Amino acid sequence: MFAKETADAWYARPESELLPNGFVCPKCNSSDFRKETDILDVWFDSGSSCVAVLETRGDTLRFPADVYFEGGDQYRGWFNSSLMCGLAAHDASPYRQIITHGWVVDGEGKKQSKSLGNVTAPQEIIDRSGAEILRLWAAAVDYTEDVRCSDEILQRVIDAYRKFRNTLRYALGNLDGFDPKTHSVAEADLLEIDRWALAGLDEVTAKVLEGYKTYDFQAAYASLYHFCTVTLSARYFDIIKDRLYIYSPTSFERRSAQTALYKIADTLCRLLAPLLAFTADEAWENLPGQKLESVHLAEFPGVSVAADQKLTTNWERLFAIRDDVLKALETARGEKVIGSSLEAKVIVSADKETTLFLSDYFTQLRYLFIVSQVEVHEADGFGIRIEKADGQKCERCWNYSIRVGEFENYPTVCERCNEALKDIEKAAVA
Repeated sequence: MFAKETADAWYARPESELLPNGFVCPKCNSSDFRKETDILDVWFDSGSSCVAVLETRGDTLRFPADVYFEGGDQYRGWFNSSLMCGLAAHDASPYRQIITHGWVVDGEGKKQSKSLGNVTAPQEIIDRSGAEILRLWAAAVDYTEDVRCSDEILQRVIDAYRKFRNTLRYALGNLDGFDPKTHSVAEADLLEIDRWALAGLDEVTAKVLEGYKTYDFQAAYASLYHFCTVTLSARYFDIIKDRLYIYSPTSFERRSAQTALYKIADTLCRLLAPLLAFTADEAWENLPGQKLESVHLAEFPGVSVAADQKLTTNWERLFAIRDDVLKALETARGEKVIGSSLEAKVIVSADKETTLFLSDYFTQLRYLFIVSQVEVHEADGFGIRIEKADGQKCERCWNYSIRVGEFENYPTVCERCNEALKDIEKAAVA
C-alpha cells in the first residue's frame, strides 16, 4: 500500500484494510483495533527512507549509503531520525559518512528574503547565464559554511568559466590535423618544456582527484583554475605559440607541442566533467582521435607514479628569471626603447653557476622570453639589459634576424621561416 499510495494510506484507509485478513490480538483475541494518528516524529518518514528506499532499489542503492548530504540543521532532523531507524532495523548506521552544507546568503552575508528583494533564484541564473555558471559557482564556494551569491560574485564565476572554455578552445584549435595515434611523440622524447607542462598536469590531476575523493570541490576548482590561468595561459601557451604557428605543420617541434596539448585537453575534459558537464562534453566531442561517445563514459585520468623533481625545479628557476626579464621588457617598452617584445635583444649578466645553468637552455631562451635574441654573460651580479634586436624583421614570424634577405626564394623571411616554408612547399608538391 505504501509503495503505491505513500504513507498517506495510513490516514486514508480504515483499520480493517491496514491489517492482514483475520488478524486478531494474540493476547486477548480481539479484532477491534484503532489507528494511532498522533505524530511519532516529524522526521520519521524521511528517516525511515534508509530502509524504505535503500533496501528496495538493489540495482542502484544499498544499505548503508555511502554518504548523506544535507544542511547542518539535519543533525537534529533527518540525520538523527535516519540513525535511529537504521539502528532499530539493522543495529547499524544507515550512512558511512555525513556531509553538511551552509545556506545561500546575499553578497553582504545577509539571509536571502523575498521581502528584502535580495533573493538570487537559480532559474534566473540559468536563464541569464546558463546552468554551467550555476554549477561552477557551487564548486567554487566553500559549501561547508554559508555561501554568498550576488551578481558581482556570479560575474567573477563567468570570467572563470571563460578561462576554462578558452583554455580548451586554444588546445583544440591547435590540434587541427593532429592524429594522436600516428603523430604523437613519445613522452621521453618531448621537448623539455612540453614535459614540464605534462608534469604540471600530473600534479593538478592528483590534487583534483583528491578534492573529488574528499568532497572538497572548492580545492578541485581552485587547482584547475590556477593551472589554466598560470601554468597554461601565462606560461606554457604563451611560449609555445611561436612554435605552433611558425614551424612547419609536420615538424618535430610542433608535433611535440601538439602531443602535450592533446594530453592536456583530454585530461582537462575528464577532470572538468563533474563541474562543467556540458562544456566538458562539448570539448570532448571535438577532441581528435578515437574516443568514447561521451566524456561522462570515460574514466578519470591516471597520475604518473614518479615526478621528475629536477625538471620541475629547473623550470621554476627559469620562470623566475623570465619574470625578471618581463619586468625589464615592460620598463624598456615604457621608455620607448622597444615596441613589442620581439623587437628586443635581452642581455643577461649572471654569476658563473647561473650562467652555466642558462647555457644548458640557451637555444630556448629567446622563446621563453618571447624576444628575438638573447645573450648571456658571466658577471659578479645578476642584471638584465634590453637593447634593440639586430637585423631586420621577418615578415612571417615578426622576429628580428641578421639573416633576413639571405634566401633567394624567400628574401623577406628569417632562416627559421625559410626552412618551414620549404617544408610546406615540399608537402604541397607531394
